[in-house]
Amino acid sequence: MKSLKKFLVAVLVAVVTFCTLQTTVNAVPQSIQLGSPEQLDGYIAGVRFTTKTTIDGELLYCLDMKKFTAQNTVAHLVGERDAGVAYIMVNGYPNKEFTGDRLMDYYITQTALWWYLDDTTGSTNLGASFKTTGSDPHNLRPYIKDLVAKAKEAKAQGYQKTTISASVANETLKITSDGKYYESGEITVKATNMSEYNVKISGADGAVAVTTDGTEKTTFGVNESFKVRVPVAKVDTALVDITVTISGTGKIYKAYEYQPESDNQQNVTPSIISPVEENVETTVNLNISTSKITIVKVDKATGNAIAGAELVLKDSDGNEITSWTSTTLGHVIKNLPNGTYTVEETKAPEGYELDTEVVTFTIDDNNREQKIKFYNEAQERVVNIIKVDQSTGQPLAGAVIVVRDSDGNEVARFTTTTDPYVLTGLKDGTYTVEEVEAPAGYQKTDEVITFTLDAEHPSQQITIENYPEVYVPNTSTASSFLLVILGLAIIGGGFKFVQKNSKFNRI
Repeated sequence: MKSLKKFLVAVLVAVVTFCTLQTTVNAVPQSIQLGSPEQLDGYIAGVRFTTKTTIDGELLYCLDMKKFTAQNTVAHLVGERDAGVAYIMVNGYPNKEFTGDRLMDYYITQTALWWYLDDTTGSTNLGASFKTTGSDPHNLRPYIKDLVAKAKEAKAQGYQKTTISASVANETLKITSDGKYYESGEITVKATNMSEYNVKISGADGAVAVTTDGTEKTTFGVNESFKVRVPVAKVDTALVDITVTISGTGKIYKAYEYQPESDNQQNVTPSIISPVEENVETTVNLNISTSKITIVKVDKATGNAIAGAELVLKDSDGNEITSWTSTTLGHVIKNLPNGTYTVEETKAPEGYELDTEVVTFTIDDNNREQKIKFYNEAQERVVNIIKVDQSTGQPLAGAVIVVRDSDGNEVARFTTTTDPYVLTGLKDGTYTVEEVEAPAGYQKTDEVITFTLDAEHPSQQITIENYPEVYVPNTSTASSFLLVILGLAIIGGGFKFVQKNSKFNRI
């Protein structure tokens, strides 16, 4: 058990095998139609200008204050602006509000863009008074300065890339304490420019992704880690390779510049930015590296699996790993680490001799799935049958005996000798013994003897007795003979009497 525990707590480091990225750019208009402007008040330091819109009412922002207001014309796509401009568009009006007044909020956003361009490109859209001590009755300048500062940070970082990566502390799944699942260590995901990611698992039947508290999910927040879980009952092979695909979609909002047909008019950037979608994915490779040892108890004579043997599995140090009682289906042991093991029988199945052999087997990387047969010999069943003279007890030869099983099937037929007849190889059960022909000079017995063989009665001694035949004379023949003798005696007596009388008369 010690070596098994060491194997299960071994820590391996698995890293992502590859990362792919697919970019989808939502269609960016090649040209836009500009509409009529709307005049704004000079909210700070008296600086006044107009709004810019498309003919559909979408707000636009000017990139060069010193040119004429772009209006009632067509503007064509020039290219991208930097991440700072995009930040102001995404975080300015109408995407976000500052004061609740649409004209003031537009004013804040437009002047923040000019101020940012002054600081990053060397332009002079706004004077020092606007940026420092100029009048600001509505206290708009703090909003503007905050937008500018954060836009500079965004420019320094550049457009954020959509990335995803993942790692796991142990690439080999372990069995949970309840023995129901194989489970990976925590898979940690790092992602940028997305709020959630999806998980798809292949290679293992029944595999699912779960949170650290065991909740099954397919979509996780970027701050969540997860585990892969596979039901033990679904694992039929010793080695299972699992691929975990982690994917997500990021959106990058980029600012674009449009130039009117007249060079005297201001270039503009739309306030509503079409995002660039980037689909990214990465994979983590896991495995279930388990052994699968099937141990079957077999009748040595028939080759059939037998149930009821009690066995124990030990490691090379003699530590008991598990014990069980055999069934006809065989016993499966999984997840044994590489090493040498022994199996021994501690109690034989009923009707079988205890197998004292200790079976040794070895698991290694090339031999992780094995089937081991463990043999038992049935206990010897012995029946001694002898024929004797009932009066003397002496053995008799020449009787023909038949042995039948409980179904009436003949299992043995033999002729007795003066030595007992030894019958072996019978299965447990009930049998009958009867004589079908008596020895010469003896009467045939009609007695049917019944006996049983089982674990408590592994042997039987059967004695069959016979009586000698007795000669009885024919009484009618004897009577006739006696009458003849008597007649002759009477005749003889009468002859002597006549002879005597005859002599008497002559005197």
